[in-house]
Amino acid sequence: MNQGGERLGRLQPEEKVAIMIDMTDACVRVCASGIRDRSPDISDEELLSRLRERLEWSRRRRVR
Repeated sequence: MNQGGERLGRLQPEEKVAIMIDMTDACVRVCASGIRDRSPDISDEELLSRLRERLEWSRRRRVR
């Protein structure tokens, strides 16, 4: 196991979950920022709708 994996292995389960949540939040923010950059006048409601679509598309693609 590499050094990073060894460090992760020593973390408590709740610490691992917190890291995963932080990483997920960062990914969602980056994705939302990309949508906003392409459509600066988009409403928050439409931004959330497009974000949901993009995340759902990613999940469906990963399942295959």
